[in-house]
Amino acid sequence: MKNVLRKARWLLIPAALAAGVWLRVVKFESEKPAIRLIPDTPALGREFAVRVEDQKSGLAEVRVEAVQAGRTIELFSEKFPQAVPSFNKTLSLRPLPAGLTDGEILLRITAEDRSWRRGNTTVLETKRIIDTRPPRITILGDPHFVSSGGSGAVSFAIDEDAALAGLQVGEKFFPGYSLGGNRFLVFYALPYDASRDVPFIGLAEDRAGNRTNVPFRPIVKSVRFKKDVLKLTDKFLSRVVPYFKNLDPALQGTDVEVFLAVNRKQRDLDDEHVRTLCRETAPHPLWAGPFLRLPKSKPMASFGEHRTYLYQGRVIDTQVHLGVDLASVQQCPVPAANAGRVVFTGPLGIYGQTVVLDHGCGLFSMYGHLSQIDTAVSKDVAKGEILGRSGATGMAGGDHLHFAMLVRGVFVDPVEWWDPHWIHDNVEIKMN
Repeated sequence: MKNVLRKARWLLIPAALAAGVWLRVVKFESEKPAIRLIPDTPALGREFAVRVEDQKSGLAEVRVEAVQAGRTIELFSEKFPQAVPSFNKTLSLRPLPAGLTDGEILLRITAEDRSWRRGNTTVLETKRIIDTRPPRITILGDPHFVSSGGSGAVSFAIDEDAALAGLQVGEKFFPGYSLGGNRFLVFYALPYDASRDVPFIGLAEDRAGNRTNVPFRPIVKSVRFKKDVLKLTDKFLSRVVPYFKNLDPALQGTDVEVFLAVNRKQRDLDDEHVRTLCRETAPHPLWAGPFLRLPKSKPMASFGEHRTYLYQGRVIDTQVHLGVDLASVQQCPVPAANAGRVVFTGPLGIYGQTVVLDHGCGLFSMYGHLSQIDTAVSKDVAKGEILGRSGATGMAGGDHLHFAMLVRGVFVDPVEWWDPHWIHDNVEIKMN
């Protein structure tokens, strides 16, 4: 019996020590709760969130109070009957809780844990601004015009710092870029297939999350786009189909079936790739003056041209051409239409060897079907600097340049950007 008691005593000692350590570390711990305010910004918006954590003894109580003009207003309070390791609470400030007004407050967040040391308490006090007034937008520079498939520019003033500013055209948002002070410039586009009554809405949101929507209505000019019929020959198909099969060995079927797959699905993928490239842009204009047109070139196809594809006298497809085709001598030098930064070089599906330039504020130019590329991604190029040479790569029937302009990923008519009068009347005067 003595041996049994002796062995039990030696077993109990480690257990007692472990229990003591556990009580000291967990129940008598001295670590205070952690408090986090989300978002941690000077102005309080429509709502804010409080995150409190205590992974040891757990939370016992959380209180949120606002002190303004000598008065303390309780925004939230909760006691937890059981230990809670973490707690999240989103508090709404719309409508404002009774007793609070716009202006400065002292936000006090108190958290107490369940430590047997009479509880560890954290008090976070921070000054914040309550702001419930939406910003005011003033549209500048009337009158405003835009054509179907065309571009436009508008500047507006906001009476306070804005976290977001821009123009909504239908489902497409075009962000504004600072002109200094509280003035913003927006380049926007009206897609070629948009209806005349598509809504235009100026947007501004301040750092407290207050948003203003104001109607903006430019004069919309309808454009009647050309139509063309392209007769596909076996000779053309035998030349372009192997090019795309080499790019994508998964393409199977007859030459016509491969052509249709490329002309439909690949075209959509390529245009989505270009839109992705246009998401990142310099926050200020990199260009100046009218854009250059390929020297000594003849237009072969226009922007917005509705194409019908015939094979052996039968309609097999229809598409819309979203650029301008320009032909000169074979493998002619292709200059940058304006100053910018190279954001893409290389093969781009139906467009073949391609270069894309960012001109700042969401404006881009694109050069397709090249036989040779003489520039590199991230390079800053000057107006007129040679980017490569024209060619017949991709879905091209002969040597030419496919030139396109885009505003925030929306293809627009390049002819406008070649016209110095249009640029002065519709862009430059809006930037001053």
